Amino acid sequence: MRKFLQTLIFLFVFTSVSGQVFIDIQAGLTGVSESANIWIDFDQDGAPDAMITGDFYKGNLQGVQSKLYRNLRNDRFVPVSSGVTNVYRGDIDVADFDLNGTPDLVLIGETANGKKITQLYRGNRTAVFNPVNAGFPGVRDGSVEWGDFDGDGDVDVLLCGESDNGPITTIYRNDRANKFVKLENNFPQISFGVSRFADFDLDGDLDVLIAGLETSGMVVTEIFQNNDGLFQRIDFGLTGLKLSDAAWGDYDNDGDLDVVICGENQQGRVATILYNNVNHKYFEPVFPGFAEVRSGSVDWADMDHDGDLDLLLTGESVLGPVSKIYRNDRNDRFTDINADLIGLYMSDGHWADYDNDGDQDVLLSGMSKDYSFISRIYRNDPAKTDTVRSNADEDIWGTSVVVQERPKKVFYYVFASCWTDLDGDGINEYNVFFSPVKRQTKQYELQIEFNNIIRRDFPLWYDFDQANIISSGFEFEKNAHESRAIAIREYETKGFKVHDLNW
Repeated sequence: MRKFLQTLIFLFVFTSVSGQVFIDIQAGLTGVSESANIWIDFDQDGAPDAMITGDFYKGNLQGVQSKLYRNLRNDRFVPVSSGVTNVYRGDIDVADFDLNGTPDLVLIGETANGKKITQLYRGNRTAVFNPVNAGFPGVRDGSVEWGDFDGDGDVDVLLCGESDNGPITTIYRNDRANKFVKLENNFPQISFGVSRFADFDLDGDLDVLIAGLETSGMVVTEIFQNNDGLFQRIDFGLTGLKLSDAAWGDYDNDGDLDVVICGENQQGRVATILYNNVNHKYFEPVFPGFAEVRSGSVDWADMDHDGDLDLLLTGESVLGPVSKIYRNDRNDRFTDINADLIGLYMSDGHWADYDNDGDQDVLLSGMSKDYSFISRIYRNDPAKTDTVRSNADEDIWGTSVVVQERPKKVFYYVFASCWTDLDGDGINEYNVFFSPVKRQTKQYELQIEFNNIIRRDFPLWYDFDQANIISSGFEFEKNAHESRAIAIREYETKGFKVHDLNW
């Protein structure tokens, strides 16, 4: 934002508006476009590794890659041979599909010789992933995602994109022993889009959002409600978007999942739309001023430890490629922190704490405005000062401004909610679990103990719907207790049964 003051002739440039600085660690990753990337701790050493897919050119020769980089810590990543097929125009997701305790991969895209694939890979704690013949149709220009839609304890596959027989959108149920069964559905069949699982109505099962281009040329964004495994379209009047991405997250901390979607609408206008989930009855658009992009990505994480979700956004805007981080200032307000990430389109971006220092770092890949192929890792470093500098040749006064560092969070509590039959009486109920306020001495200390007590005290824990554990941190213990009490009251007024997990 530019500000002018008539009594001064100097034009000041604000170089930062945030207590966070993102540093390119010069990881030496191969740059790609038409890309997808993901963090995966394939060797389970506690340090997230990176996988990147896409294409690039050397002279007039096209290269296509799916490359895995092992995290050696201390900002060092090295390429390792993974056996994963080289693709571009694709997507990747990670989950333990066979319940053996190791992360597995599912990947879509197009190979260098034009073949569309959807390939499942079994992980084994080494760099080499073993292909599994699951019978999925090959697709490109779509998405693939894991989620346990039927609540049977294993993850199923949600797949969309352009196949050899046209656009598809479908779910494959995981029947174990490497067997996946295609479900009949009434989903719009799309390409150049995305499909995502989420429990938007808090009834304990995963619903489906679909955004993309139908064969008819219609651009759609639809939500389908999961009713005991049958999906019913609910008309929320969402703007149809293609060349799209979507990310669910409770940005306003009201207990239900909201969604941000980017892409191009039916009239060719580029848009990034944040929808507030209002008691899962309707979705209300809010206007925080996000850059409007297509052919990019959106991802939520709490990058600054203030207890709310911030947004990482990449893609093609009307002014060119962008990569931005928006700090959540609550009350539907977000601030572009001017993170100095390289602008990219035909791009992907994701958060993870690769260096285990307790904050969220960034993996980006895509094409820059000068048509360079880019893959970068940015380290999230809390900043001590912000600087204001003048572009005048000579100044009478120095113009460095010291801005106080945000208070360090010391006292934390965590909580999570679910819709489940907790006591085995055959009746599902809303439940929420709260930890005590504790002084946290190491990363994820409360979350780990929280999970251990859930498993110990609630034998039916495996039936819980998938939900995020929300962490809230404060400088002073009194403020943490006050916040916890307010949160408990809010859940009680919504009819949740509150469980105190004391330790």
